[in-house]
Amino acid sequence: MKIQIKYINGIRFKRFIMTSAKRIEQNKNHLNEINVFPVADGDTGTNLAVTMNNIVEEVQDFRQNSFDLTMQRIAKSALKGARGNSGAILAQFFQGLAEATRGMSRLTTVAFSQAVLKAAEQANMAIAEPCEGTIVTVMKDWANHINKLAHKTPDFVELFKNSLARAKKSLLETPEKLAILKQAGVVDAGAEGFVNLLEGIVDFIEFGRLRVMKQESKGIQINSQRQSFFQSLEKSKFRYCTECLLEGVDLDRNLIREKLTNMGDSQVVAGSEEQLRIHIHTDHPEAIFSELDSFGTIVETKIDDMWEQTEKVKRKTILEKIALVADSTCDLPQELIEKYGIKIVPIAVQVDEQSFLDRVNISTKEVVDFLENSAHRVSTSQPPYQYFEDIYQELGEDNEAIISIHLPGKLSGTFQAACTASKQNKYHDKIQVIDAKTSTVGLGMIVLQAARLIENGITLNELLEKLNYYIEHSKLFVSIPTLKYLIKSGRLDKIKGFLGSLMHLKPIISLNQEGEFEEAAKVVGLRRLWDKTLELACQFASGKKNPHFAIAHIEDIDLAKWYEQGIKKHFPEAEIFISEGSPALSVHIGRGGAAIAVMGG
Repeated sequence: MKIQIKYINGIRFKRFIMTSAKRIEQNKNHLNEINVFPVADGDTGTNLAVTMNNIVEEVQDFRQNSFDLTMQRIAKSALKGARGNSGAILAQFFQGLAEATRGMSRLTTVAFSQAVLKAAEQANMAIAEPCEGTIVTVMKDWANHINKLAHKTPDFVELFKNSLARAKKSLLETPEKLAILKQAGVVDAGAEGFVNLLEGIVDFIEFGRLRVMKQESKGIQINSQRQSFFQSLEKSKFRYCTECLLEGVDLDRNLIREKLTNMGDSQVVAGSEEQLRIHIHTDHPEAIFSELDSFGTIVETKIDDMWEQTEKVKRKTILEKIALVADSTCDLPQELIEKYGIKIVPIAVQVDEQSFLDRVNISTKEVVDFLENSAHRVSTSQPPYQYFEDIYQELGEDNEAIISIHLPGKLSGTFQAACTASKQNKYHDKIQVIDAKTSTVGLGMIVLQAARLIENGITLNELLEKLNYYIEHSKLFVSIPTLKYLIKSGRLDKIKGFLGSLMHLKPIISLNQEGEFEEAAKVVGLRRLWDKTLELACQFASGKKNPHFAIAHIEDIDLAKWYEQGIKKHFPEAEIFISEGSPALSVHIGRGGAAIAVMGG
């Protein structure tokens, strides 16, 4: 039976937008890579993702059926969270949609089509000098197509699926309308972001969720043509991308636009009479804020150096494109994994006869619950070989090098599985498998530093040298509140473990330069365990220049924060991140276990 949707209300549209936000987040890095207009500063994907994620935060708990009320909330949150040129334009699109649907609790296809026409027009009017071949072109083409189709069908399923095809066609035409896109060999990044938004809506309608999409090739291939484009890039006319949120009464968009006309370019003024998001490229941000101050209250400002951003993008494009792979024991926070596009291979967790994948279909809490039920036998094993094979195959197509960093070969077969998969892969000459000689957040810090170096355009040889340095100048300290899980997992001799338990010993485990377990200390009592672990970490860090720290915990965030506070007393400027330990780690140390990793700068 064919599904039909005869109307949309606030709840339905909220779900559309939340799925669209996920789709843009999924495609964020690609959008950054193809961003060349109005300035090649490599942040369109990030800006659109920030804009959409702010909407999600504001509306996810909003449960009004009324389309009007939901749309008002979406428009305000979009304006508040808008970033960059495309973010401001998208915010104005939502503002136009909100204005066109005031008083409407639900929309038919015809009512919706009339509203999106006004929204696309408002988005275009927000730009001081609108240009064909950008996000506003795709918005306009999509809205016009919706308007024609709405009179032929009352079904939103047909309306969105059909109009998505038209938006994609418009996107593919953008290089023919804007010369700089054709020169670079890309479609417009903002326009593709809008298409991603529509893809999210269609996904939700068809599947009730977002599919994992393989990046489609849209337009001209991005290869040597794009590299050549970036090598010849010159600085933008103005240096600073300047933004602010302005609040007031009866704000006059036209007058504000006129006042700013000779102060820069790429001007976008979006919003309502009470609140405006102003975006402009200028050499004098403070002069912009001073001018706007006479109109109302500036509640938020943002200034980006586009010359610096363009140089960074230029370096990344000219140098090797390097992909990064790690296993799930790295215990990096998910937001960092997503930010840097790190591919994670999950460790296998075995519970009795059933096999799970670390962080994929089993959580740390679930493993701890199994451990504390003595009827279950819990263990870990290396990832399936095919996982490495598939990831290397995927990354090898689009990258010049693949760096695959894993927990020590002395502790797990994971490193050897990665080596075997790399040798047998057709891209074997691109793959470098590295034994980190450490695990959990110790591994995570090494992977994070690699990701940051890659983002900054480091060469492959320089990266490998840096990684060797970080491995040699890192140390991990794991505080273990009970010996019983080390005994059960086979990591500790049962007789030694039994005697230690009788003596109430609490071990602190580290790893040596070969990646093998070694005893850093053993104490009696939990409080002494925590104190000693913190002491050892700070002692190691005291001999390092600009040390970095990371903390992992197993179901004990309070302990992790206590460690963090202790570290900050000695190293107030140090970078520290906290992460929940992986299910694989919890198998061996149980609830209340924690780890502190230290890396020399």
